[in-house]
Amino acid sequence: MASGKLKKRVFGVVCVCVSFALVAQLLGRIDLDRTALILQRADWRWLAAALAVSCCIPFCTVFRWTGVLRAQEDLQLGYWSAFRAVLMANVLNSVLPSKAGDAAKAFYLRKQGGLSRGIGTVILERAVDFSILGLLGIGGYLISGAVWGLWTGVLLLGAMLGLFCSILLLPFHKLPLPPKVFEQLEALLGVFQCWIKKPEAVLQTVAASLCSWSLAGLLVCCLVSALDTNLPWGYAYGVFPLAVLAGLVPVTLSGVGTRDTAFVLLLASQMPAEEATLVGLGYTVFAYWLLSLISLPVVFWEIADFFRSQTR
Repeated sequence: MASGKLKKRVFGVVCVCVSFALVAQLLGRIDLDRTALILQRADWRWLAAALAVSCCIPFCTVFRWTGVLRAQEDLQLGYWSAFRAVLMANVLNSVLPSKAGDAAKAFYLRKQGGLSRGIGTVILERAVDFSILGLLGIGGYLISGAVWGLWTGVLLLGAMLGLFCSILLLPFHKLPLPPKVFEQLEALLGVFQCWIKKPEAVLQTVAASLCSWSLAGLLVCCLVSALDTNLPWGYAYGVFPLAVLAGLVPVTLSGVGTRDTAFVLLLASQMPAEEATLVGLGYTVFAYWLLSLISLPVVFWEIADFFRSQTR
C-alpha cells in the first residue's frame, strides 16, 4: 500500500516536471516583448466571449452525465447535485493527468447504488465523450490535413469500440476472477446495458458530448479572433480536437505542455509562434484554470458540509 502511494506521488511529480519543462520550452522560443504587446492589443470583447463560452461547458457536462444516469433507475441524482459533482471534477482535472478527476463524480452516487456503479457511469460517460472526440479528430484531419489526427482519431474510436464490445459481450461469469473484481465488472455491465436500452438516454449523452466539444472548439475560435490572427474559424475548429487528443496522454499535469505544444505545431503554418503559443496557453487558462477558480467555492462548501456531517 505504501509502495503504491509512493509511486503515485513520484508519478505526480514527474507530470508536474514534464509540464513545466514543455511550457518553459515553448516560452523560450518566443519573443516575450512581442507577446506582451499582442496581449495588450488583444480584443477584450472576444476574450469576454471566450470566458462566457467556458462557463457554458459545465452545463453541457452535467447534461451529458445525467444522460447516463437517467437510464439507471436507482441512480437518479438531482441536477444541482450533479452540477456540484461536475464542478468538483473540474478542480481535480486541473491538477490530475488525463481527466482522472472525473472519478470524483462517482462518490456522489455511493449512497444510492454503490461506488462501483458510480464509477461505471463515469466510465461510460467518458467512453462516449472520447468516441465523439475521436470523430472530431478525424474531421480535424479532413480540414487541417494533420495525418496524426486521423490515426489518433481512428485509434481512439477503435479503443472505445473495443471497450464497449468487451464489457457487453465478454462472458465475465465464466472467467476465474476474484469476487471483488467480478462484482465491479458486473456493476459496470449493468450500467452499460441499462444505457443501451434507453434510446433517449443515449441521444442525450451523445448530444451533450457533441455540444460540449463544440463549445470547446468555439472557445478556440474566440481566442484566435481576440488575437487578430485572421485564421479561418473552420481551420481553428479543425485543429482543436487534435491538440486536445495530445493533451490526453497521461504524462503531464492536466495536459499542460503536451496540448499547448500540439496547438503550436498545428498552427505554426498559419500564424507566428507568439500567437500560436498564446492560443494554446489561452485554451488551458479558459477551459481549465478559470473554470477551476469558479468551481472552488463549491469545493469549499462540499468540504465544510462533509465535516458538518461528521460532527452530527
